Amino acid sequence: MSLTTILIKNLRVDTVIGVYDHEKLAPQSLKLDLELRLDARRAAHTDALVDTVDYDQVCAAVREYGRSHQHELLERFTHELAGALMRRFPLRSLGLTAWKSIAGLLPAEIAVRVEMDRLALEQAQADEDRYND
Repeated sequence: MSLTTILIKNLRVDTVIGVYDHEKLAPQSLKLDLELRLDARRAAHTDALVDTVDYDQVCAAVREYGRSHQHELLERFTHELAGALMRRFPLRSLGLTAWKSIAGLLPAEIAVRVEMDRLALEQAQADEDRYND
């Protein structure tokens, strides 16, 4: 089976994230790169939006996630967001990189990247169930 990759680069998302008190006072702007992998053969044939993933809706979902969730770690933010996107959209897999400026500590950006596929999502759900027991 062939997969199509939709790339979304430099998506700005405002969210409250960080472990330090000053980071929890106001939203920060993260830069996200997404690689959405799906079977788009039908869309290639029909030329219909309904047969693919509407990346405008993906971007809106990502921004809404940023507004409505607060995390301390970029690792948790990326994993939770990746899982939410996999559950909402018909993706086979995705790559998600979140970039955070750390100018207060170093003049640099750091990034966390997560790769998730359907199998990983099911495994993560099983792990979460085990942690909550």
